[in-house]
Amino acid sequence: MNAEWSQTLTATRSGEFRGEYAAWKEWDAEQFGRYSPLDAAYFAAELDIRVPPQERVLEIGFGNGSALGWLKGLGADVYAVEANPILVERARRLLGEKKAFLDLEDAGLASLAGTFTLVVAFDVIEHIPLTALPQVFSSLRGLLAPGGRCVLRFPNGDSPFGRVHQHGDPTHVTTLGSARVDYLARSAGLEIDAMRAPALPLKGIGLRRSLRRRLILAGRALIERCIGLLYFGGQRIPLDPNYTAVLRRPPT
Repeated sequence: MNAEWSQTLTATRSGEFRGEYAAWKEWDAEQFGRYSPLDAAYFAAELDIRVPPQERVLEIGFGNGSALGWLKGLGADVYAVEANPILVERARRLLGEKKAFLDLEDAGLASLAGTFTLVVAFDVIEHIPLTALPQVFSSLRGLLAPGGRCVLRFPNGDSPFGRVHQHGDPTHVTTLGSARVDYLARSAGLEIDAMRAPALPLKGIGLRRSLRRRLILAGRALIERCIGLLYFGGQRIPLDPNYTAVLRRPPT
């Protein structure tokens, strides 16, 4: 982990914000690694992992571990990185002593570089200064196996609705839109599989919620198409509060 990135995340999650930030985020020890049926539906749609999983997965910035718990339950070979030592200890109890790390430069994790079929970072890269992000994206590429994927979720800098997340957390320092992420990814040698709104699954969530989401998706599509025609030459830009970027290391 490059020094600037490490220092930023350490200040956020294991230094001055440790107690207040974890409490504010409601990261409770008893709930660590647990996930709801709605969480499970979201992770399945967002991460697109095949069952049975032939995946070695690394989650960076795992927070209270709901995705880790889901991935472990699925049978994936799961590893984790967090700057907060309290959270790392919880992850070690969940995953195993040698599967959670405080830093991407940990020797145990470095020995696995180039073997991960999936790297996940939900709500992480907005915490990192822009000057550090080129090295971060290069590090992500180095972690991935050839053909491996990286799924990043972050506040949508292309949308006015992204401000509610970007400016709602005092530790967010970088605003990211699709063009900026595209540049960073390609500069690091990563291909862009998708730049899209986060998954909004329609299956496994109950009939009423599914119908409501179908209406939401239809309404968003109409508004985005109208705005695209009026302002962006017909280009449709997702206006969801968050963005999801799916990046891939080339197979060769």
